[in-house]
Amino acid sequence: MHLNRRTTLLAGLTLIGALPPAHARIAQLGDAIDKAGAQRMLSQRMGKAWLGQLRPELAERARAVLQSSEARFEIQLADLLAYAPTPEIAGSYKAMQHRFGDYRALLKSTPSPDRVDDLIKASGEMLSLAQVATGQLQERSGEAGAMLVNMSGRQRMLSQRLALFFLADQQGARPDLVRRETAKARAEFEAAMRTLTDAAETNDAIRANLELAQSQWVFLQAALSGQSQGSKAAAEVFVASENLLAVMETVTGQFARQLG
Repeated sequence: MHLNRRTTLLAGLTLIGALPPAHARIAQLGDAIDKAGAQRMLSQRMGKAWLGQLRPELAERARAVLQSSEARFEIQLADLLAYAPTPEIAGSYKAMQHRFGDYRALLKSTPSPDRVDDLIKASGEMLSLAQVATGQLQERSGEAGAMLVNMSGRQRMLSQRLALFFLADQQGARPDLVRRETAKARAEFEAAMRTLTDAAETNDAIRANLELAQSQWVFLQAALSGQSQGSKAAAEVFVASENLLAVMETVTGQFARQLG
């Protein structure tokens, strides 16, 4: 599978510094749900980047992605703790803060195939904590638009989770686990894309970006299909997941601004 010009251009934008952290006080619920959902994505993106360091052709780019993702996670966690509108939500973020210390220690360790299972477990625990907190913020809103912010933001995570399991598979992760989690993520992504496209709140600008996301999804699917092998496959999946993430970041922000 060969990346076309659009994909290559996007790769140049996303793989150098890759979604740099932005520190800003949260003032609106839409922004809070966006940032909360981004913590889910970062839990998987950090794991993907840690695994990417095991591939010599990806190691430098993977380290840059890991560093920027870790910084962004910390900044957003502080923002979300400061914003937390209820003791329950604050408790969720305190639990995340506590667990992140352990996850960060693993991420700073020298990548090794022997620790792939530990990485999968730790990234999954962080994802679960972030999912609970994001759901709490959506429920507090009670508006239909909050569900769309949550759902579009979750698409970011799925792009990274698919890449994480692909790279984990190359390092000897359990094949049954890889197949199950990959199939689940693919099915969820495709169902969510249909929901987002058909939503009454989806305006022309959002729909245009969803169409771009759909084209990037095709590239990621092709990369995941195993048409390429070894180092080429790892690089294609890494790039395609970054490109899809970049588009879904824009879409999530568009839905978040509608919510206010």
